Amino acid sequence: MSRLFQAYRAFHQQAFAPIFVHDHFDSKKLLEGCLAAGCKGIEYTLRRPDAPEMIPWIRKNYPELFLLVGSTIDDEGVVRKMRRRHPQLRTVAELADMDVDGFVSMLGWTEHGIRKYAPTHVIMPTAMTVTEALLQTSWGAHFQKLIGNDIGFIKRCRGDAAFDYCPIIVTGGQTPATIPATIQAGAIMIGTGFDLTLKGQPADVGVPKIAEVMRQYLQVSQQARAQTWPDLAKADAGPKQAWLDALPHWHPF
Repeated sequence: MSRLFQAYRAFHQQAFAPIFVHDHFDSKKLLEGCLAAGCKGIEYTLRRPDAPEMIPWIRKNYPELFLLVGSTIDDEGVVRKMRRRHPQLRTVAELADMDVDGFVSMLGWTEHGIRKYAPTHVIMPTAMTVTEALLQTSWGAHFQKLIGNDIGFIKRCRGDAAFDYCPIIVTGGQTPATIPATIQAGAIMIGTGFDLTLKGQPADVGVPKIAEVMRQYLQVSQQARAQTWPDLAKADAGPKQAWLDALPHWHPF
């Protein structure tokens, strides 16, 4: 079974992706908390100044952990120009050479970029319109990232007229109070940064507290998914094809 499919299934079944954004917490403590909570995958964004050091470190020390890199920009020229102000920026090609498992973006991706990397990496670009979501999915992106609490937009991407095709991850402001409604509207996954999940916690917050919060987010997300798509929950432990057949949206496999 390919590493790509393993990563895709792991994130899908996890239902919640912890996002390492630019915050005041210790990166290694956050990672330990995620692992203690049972996370099989994380998103480490390029907004974090230590990304160039931490990404290779994570790959070396936790080779079984599935690692997505967030805040990617699908344009080498832009990245190279902006690196003078944001030295932690890396091109998609440079990140691929670090053996990461996929790419997430707050921006849309080009057809060329998606078609080039989707056969080997999980791709999650942002879609701002229903047409952009369809195009990026047709080019091979595994998930469409929608930002914020616009339940109506989620429903438009997953509505009757769209025949439920769109695989959606929602980020931005998602808490245990909002996650159930977001998933019920059609999101298959949720992502939240530590700036929100650990809001109000001191910079030296301990690993046990981080793990406790991560378990809460995982539990709420997974329970909401099981209630929304019970047939998918039943297939979670099943073989590859049975699980793929139970997915309530398009997939590239």
